[in-house]
Amino acid sequence: MERREAIKTLGFGSAALFTSSVLFGALQSCSPQPTVNWVPVFLSSEEAAQLEKICEGICPKTTTPGAIEAGVANHLDQAFALIKNDREASFFRKGMEVFVKQWNANQEVSFNEATPQQVTVVINGYFKKYDESPQILKDYRATFNEVGEKSEQFLETHFVTQIVDATFQSYFTSELVGEQVMRYDPIPVQYQGCIPYQPGQRSWSSV
Repeated sequence: MERREAIKTLGFGSAALFTSSVLFGALQSCSPQPTVNWVPVFLSSEEAAQLEKICEGICPKTTTPGAIEAGVANHLDQAFALIKNDREASFFRKGMEVFVKQWNANQEVSFNEATPQQVTVVINGYFKKYDESPQILKDYRATFNEVGEKSEQFLETHFVTQIVDATFQSYFTSELVGEQVMRYDPIPVQYQGCIPYQPGQRSWSSV
């Protein structure tokens, strides 16, 4: 079973921005280059490792698998490879570069040495900032279709808002989560359009 070949809803045109506070250049030259145990096709190995850490910070492992176990970063890398000529793929990649650069300039620990838990705190900080300063998102939306170079704030905002949405979409459409975390019936016998739901019950899988 394979997930969708690409998540076109990564883009601003069709993806909802998380504007509540529910969630959320380069690495130091002396640090070893981070790696992943899969082969990226759109990002560099260093970028892939950065993306994996960010995704895990957004959806960390608890009593259920995290984004790394679900292969979220690998999936997003493959999705972007399919739309690599789309400007939103460029926005995403450049935005991650700005995100890491800003991290290294403002956090006590370098991004290369940061834990997923520290990433969670920083991502949450961005959305708190967006709540407190809604003009940031208004400016982002207003300038999205403008031609020309984008500011670092635009690129950073694009990345932060989109990576949260993309991580959860990829996570909940993964085979691992669909079959092992959510309620899954591999051989459905009867369609029931309205099933009573009790608080705390796992949602039904759609994979």
